[in-house]
Amino acid sequence: MKKHYLRRYIISSYILIWFLIIFVAGTASMVFHAPPVIMWVVRNLLAWSPTLLLLIGWKFFRPDETRKAFVKRCFSGKVKPLYLLLSFGLTFGISVLSLFIFSLIEGKPMLSYINLGTTALPLSIFLSFTSGPTGEELGWRGFMREEFNKKYSFLKSSVCQGLVWCFWHTLLWVVDSEFTDWRAIPYIISNIVVITSITVLMNIFLERYNNLVYSVLLHFGFNIIYVFLDAGILFFVILTVLYLVITPIAVLIRNKRVEKLQNNSN
Repeated sequence: MKKHYLRRYIISSYILIWFLIIFVAGTASMVFHAPPVIMWVVRNLLAWSPTLLLLIGWKFFRPDETRKAFVKRCFSGKVKPLYLLLSFGLTFGISVLSLFIFSLIEGKPMLSYINLGTTALPLSIFLSFTSGPTGEELGWRGFMREEFNKKYSFLKSSVCQGLVWCFWHTLLWVVDSEFTDWRAIPYIISNIVVITSITVLMNIFLERYNNLVYSVLLHFGFNIIYVFLDAGILFFVILTVLYLVITPIAVLIRNKRVEKLQNNSN
């Protein structure tokens, strides 16, 4: 009888994140009134939950392989500095371009939408890097990507991964977002489109260079600006449009490269 390890992992990861948000983050915030830095540490724990779940419950998700062999394979691909820079710059650049367009429409300087807050800048960057970018990738782009790739084509697999990753954030859209009125609708649509698009872009890099360092930097390039961003819903609408333009172009370039490699091998 075939075991549905992927389904088991997805359901478990959703249950775990909901438990952590409600009972750990909720308690820290509403009962103990934890300061921002402590809440950031708590959020990092939430972000690490897919990887911790996978590694601690390994025998329930991949019993026919060792953890060491799996982790080694996830970081086995070549690391090229230029492509590392490109992976970070791609998502970071799209966010900066979105902010630039948004600032032009609003008639204000770009920096007026950047709020450094009360946390020291180096600590903010460190906490951002050690949250989703390093915490989620082994679970999502490591385990889940391999499992979906066994079942579907590149694009269908990427979209499925993106949707799972996207809706894993569902409760966070409610408890950790300032958009609780009508703006919640374009905000949720933006999350669905952008997170799915980023997954496609990550998988383009990982298909060519099977090393999670690329997806970590791509994830970090996307996340880092939102640590300091204080912009309206129009920013997210612009961001959505840019990803809807850039991602299909990236897929077309990827398809042409794959087709060329196939023709050369024949």
